[in-house]
Amino acid sequence: MRAKSTSGMGKEHEEHVVKVYEWANARRSRSSGASFHDPIDVTTEVSVIECEATEGKSYRLTLDFWNEIVAKQHSGKTPSLAIRFRDPTTGNHVDLAVVSLNELSAVQEELEAYRVDSLNRNENHRRD
Repeated sequence: MRAKSTSGMGKEHEEHVVKVYEWANARRSRSSGASFHDPIDVTTEVSVIECEATEGKSYRLTLDFWNEIVAKQHSGKTPSLAIRFRDPTTGNHVDLAVVSLNELSAVQEELEAYRVDSLNRNENHRRD
């Protein structure tokens, strides 16, 4: 299987992230996050997402790089890092997201509260 160029793989990954976050009006930076006025790869209504893609079997994340991602968001949106691995043998992708544990917990807590409220409303509706 022929490998794509790193830039081609990166663009493909960014486009995939935009599709995944279509529900949140995701848009890809024209400059792939390289311009001062648009410093992040993908922006949505809820998050800013830096995208990295590799055909390697590992990805090295440093605290400095994470802090750069966090510093790029000025809007109160959740900063995150999307990492794509591609298996050079099969060509299959593994897409991962890195977010602050506190942010993840807050989102899950909100979803759980919504789920419980919805179940309670359905139960009350059935009784009526």
